[in-house]
Amino acid sequence: MIHIACCSNEKMAPMFGVVMTSVGVNVKSDDVMLYLLHNGLKVKTIKRLNEISRRYNVSLRLMEIDSNILKHCPVDANIHYADIMMYARLLLPTMLPDLDKVIYLDCDLVVNSDLKELWDFDVNGVAVAMAPDHLYKDATTLERLKMTNGEYLNSGVIVMNLEYWRKHNVQNRVLAFIEENGKQLIYFDQDALNVTLQNERRKLPIKYDYTPYHLFRNLDNFPSEINEEICKARTAPTIFHYMGPTKPWSLGSYVPGKELFKKYQRLSG
Repeated sequence: MIHIACCSNEKMAPMFGVVMTSVGVNVKSDDVMLYLLHNGLKVKTIKRLNEISRRYNVSLRLMEIDSNILKHCPVDANIHYADIMMYARLLLPTMLPDLDKVIYLDCDLVVNSDLKELWDFDVNGVAVAMAPDHLYKDATTLERLKMTNGEYLNSGVIVMNLEYWRKHNVQNRVLAFIEENGKQLIYFDQDALNVTLQNERRKLPIKYDYTPYHLFRNLDNFPSEINEEICKARTAPTIFHYMGPTKPWSLGSYVPGKELFKKYQRLSG
């Protein structure tokens, strides 16, 4: 069985429904168990999510968190990604005590093919595997975070070694870093994961976290050694992540890859 976790508030719950639909349509190699960590959902929202899970034969477990656990984590209502639920992924090792591994997915993405290879990705001896972030990584980001290895990874898709997290106290280490450095964090949990785990992680192929940035930017904007990987992923990304301030569900917006989101949105009902 493939175990997948997402985190959402009431506002993002319809987008989680689209994620769940895309998983149900494309993941055929194994049974799927989907966990949704949330901080309170309406009864009608829960009913609609359960309808989608039955329609696409995806097991769904809704898990409400105690937001007080994250009370020291900074948020910003003026930033689209800065809601308290962005930190909930850090609670997965304790929320899922019987699992050794889980795939974490943001709610602003769609799964476009089977996830068997991603599930089988080797995370032995490390805390996480994440894909390179070519939108927010620049010299300023690395200097601000005092990162020495030059790799800034995106936290929208994570293969999490939950056993490693529990053994090495990763959850408390990351939350402590956030509490201590919150005012200096721009990308919040993502910044914290990059700094805290810079020597405890592996890099995922770009096809697992493909973005509009990869689709519309000229290849000259990327390191030459990954140009072939980007071109290959353009035809059939495993996961398309709508990273950035403009989302495919925003009224009147155009985002490269929007038609893919609309496809699964229609199927979700």
